[in-house]
Amino acid sequence: MQTVDMVVIGGGVLGGAVAFYLAKQKAGRVTLLERHSVAQGNSSLAAGLLTRGRFKSHLIPMVLETYKAVDEIQSITGESLGMHRTGCLYAAVALAHQKEIRELVDVSTQAGLKADWLNIIDVAQLVSWVKLPRTASVVFMPEDGYIDGYALASGYIKGAKKLGVEIQEQTEVLSICKEGQRVTGVKTTQGDYSSPLVIDAAGVWAGTLAHELGIGFPMAPVRSHYWITAEHPSFSPQQPFVILPDARAYARPESNRLLFGFRETQSVAVDPRELPQKMDGYIFKKDPHGWESLLEGVPEFSKFFPLIEEIEIPTYIKGLSNYTPDGNFVLGAIPSLGGFLAATGCAGAGIAMSGGIGRLVAELATGRTPFVDAAPHRIDRFGEIDPFDPAFLQRCGDARSGKITG
Repeated sequence: MQTVDMVVIGGGVLGGAVAFYLAKQKAGRVTLLERHSVAQGNSSLAAGLLTRGRFKSHLIPMVLETYKAVDEIQSITGESLGMHRTGCLYAAVALAHQKEIRELVDVSTQAGLKADWLNIIDVAQLVSWVKLPRTASVVFMPEDGYIDGYALASGYIKGAKKLGVEIQEQTEVLSICKEGQRVTGVKTTQGDYSSPLVIDAAGVWAGTLAHELGIGFPMAPVRSHYWITAEHPSFSPQQPFVILPDARAYARPESNRLLFGFRETQSVAVDPRELPQKMDGYIFKKDPHGWESLLEGVPEFSKFFPLIEEIEIPTYIKGLSNYTPDGNFVLGAIPSLGGFLAATGCAGAGIAMSGGIGRLVAELATGRTPFVDAAPHRIDRFGEIDPFDPAFLQRCGDARSGKITG
């Protein structure tokens, strides 16, 4: 049996971020356990939009922390993470969505973020593929960017390793051990680990591990998917990414192609007990190849992107993200169990919020005063829940359907 000060379960973007911040805070001997290879799961499938603007002001410092983390990782490792600092364009036509964008700008500017109102001539110069009516409200947030999820998750892991974290791949956690009301370590395929603190950052599998301890995480795995077009002269890597609430869509450059996704009216939630160990080849029971979602989204999206009617769309990417009913995360301790922390429930914002989540959970782990209020993300904020109840799963799916920001 190995004895360590802290165990982090999961080598994705959140587990990597937690390990990185624990190392920065000199938390002692920290071991990260990943049952396959680090950064290879759902983190690598994300669209990677780092939108700073948020309706909930308490989330803004968390995404800003991710920007700081990127710079620090690049300094520590000497490697670029390839962030694209293109800015983000929000465009709305319906009066209700214009009101929402004004509210988003109000919250964002109060937090010190830059936001510029544009006319459609300005938009045409920035993003030639977008077609807007003159009545549209458009705001540009020039400091925003996007990043490859694999690159960021790998960066956290490399940074953590350079700062002394032990990374153990091909090591599956079979169970979290406890004595009485306190966690004491984990059992793995490569032996047991004794530790006074275990941090569950196992992504969409985090809830099943916690459930064995009698904890119901208020989240569900929900499908997140997008498409990538063929190359076209209208697309350029220098263009901003775009949020279109009227079409329930987002889009960003992918080199000289366009990556786009929809928030469908009925998002697909999955019973976490049915998930395989790896997402490779996983088939969703509903709309397994995304055709229904694509056909649902195209009519509204085509009003802004007429080229979709003729351009080839050769690539479809699907993965899962943990959504909660209120759009906040699942972070921190649970009063009834000592030695256990959660770092999950990212509500589709795991890449963007990874720095903030990593720092917050690391501060909780080391007894520091958190840099943001952890209360909105409490595990028990909904009371006792059944994470396998179909009605609850649908509530989490509906949270993705109603999402406006990136």
